[in-house]
Amino acid sequence: MSFDCTIERNGDTLVVVPEGDVDIDNAAVLRQVLQQVIDRGDCPHVEVDMSSVTFLDSSGLGMLVAARRAAEAKGATLRLSNPGPVVRMVLEVTNLHDSFVVAK
Repeated sequence: MSFDCTIERNGDTLVVVPEGDVDIDNAAVLRQVLQQVIDRGDCPHVEVDMSSVTFLDSSGLGMLVAARRAAEAKGATLRLSNPGPVVRMVLEVTNLHDSFVVAK
């Protein structure tokens, strides 16, 4: 499946919107985007809008955990928003839902 990613600014938050599968084939692309956003350091909050993510595997999940740690090391926060059913299930099974997802 194809993968795309856009970035939007919403006040003091940069919103990254991946579209498609976040799996072993695409996790590196999203990792690179998130690293660039975090390294910019001009926004204290990074939100990854998961509404258009159709699949999330362990490589994608591991990349998101690493990105959250990288953000915290720079004094920023990284949270997920709008997870669909598949992403929500993965986050709940791994007990990461409450620590990762922005309540909306």
